[in-house]
Amino acid sequence: MHRRLPIVLLALVVAQVFLCGCISGEPEYLHTSLSYELYITTDTRIENVTLLVPVPARGDRPAIGHDPISDAFYTDPESLRSGLPDNHTLAIVPVDGQYYLRLTAPYMDPARPIHVDYYNYTSFRDKFRPEIVPQLIETRHPFGNESLFLPKQNLTLTASSSGTPNERGYYDPDGYRYSYTIPIYAQYENGTKVTIYSHIWGLIEWSDGFDNTPVNEYSDTYRLVVKGEPQGWMPAGGEMTAGKGIYREWQLNASPTSGAGK
Repeated sequence: MHRRLPIVLLALVVAQVFLCGCISGEPEYLHTSLSYELYITTDTRIENVTLLVPVPARGDRPAIGHDPISDAFYTDPESLRSGLPDNHTLAIVPVDGQYYLRLTAPYMDPARPIHVDYYNYTSFRDKFRPEIVPQLIETRHPFGNESLFLPKQNLTLTASSSGTPNERGYYDPDGYRYSYTIPIYAQYENGTKVTIYSHIWGLIEWSDGFDNTPVNEYSDTYRLVVKGEPQGWMPAGGEMTAGKGIYREWQLNASPTSGAGK
C-alpha cells in the first residue's frame, strides 16, 4: 500500500500538468497558411487574346501577404506551382488606381490552360508570446489589412453572425459574407466559352489541448464565364468571407487593425 502511494501521487501530478496545459488557453503548433490561385480556361482555341484580370492587393500595392506581385512573380518557380504557356506575355499594369494582370497571346489552347498557384506556410512553433499575434493573418478584419481583390463594386453584406460565445472566445461557423462585382477585360476571337476564376484564402490553425486543430479564416473569390464573343470590360461576380471559425481570447485582444506582419 505504501509503495503505491508515490505512484498515485506521481500520476496525479502528471494529470494536473496535462490538464493545466489543456486549459491554459495558449495555442500550440500555431501556423498560418496563405494561398492565391488563378485559373483561365477555354473550351476552344481562341486567338488574338488580351485579358486584364484583378490581382491581390494589400493597401495600395499589388501583393499577396508579404510578397509583392510584379511581372516576375508569375514566372518565379520558387513561389509558384504554375502552368503558363510560353507564348503568353504577362505584365502588371495600373488601371484607374488599381492593379491588373495583363495577359496577351496570339492564341490560347484548351489543352494549355493558365494556372497560377501560390502557397505560403508560416510556423510559429516557439512558445506562444503575445507579440506574435500582430504577425498573424487578420482574418476578422481583412479590409485594409490583408490581400484582397480590388476594386470591389456593389459590395453588399449578404450574411452575418455574431457567433457562439464561450469562456475562451467564440465560434462562428459562417462569419461575414459579402457579394460584389469586379471589372475584368477580355478581348479575343473565335471564343465559345472562357472561364476566369481567382481565389485568395488565409487561415490560422493551432492546437490548444482537447480541441483538435481549431482554425479561423478569410477568403476572397471572383469568377467570370464568357460565352461567345467578349464585350471588353465585364463585371465578374465575387464573394468574400471574413471572421469564420474559432477565435480565442489571445486573438480577440489584439488590435483589429494590427494586420499581418505590421
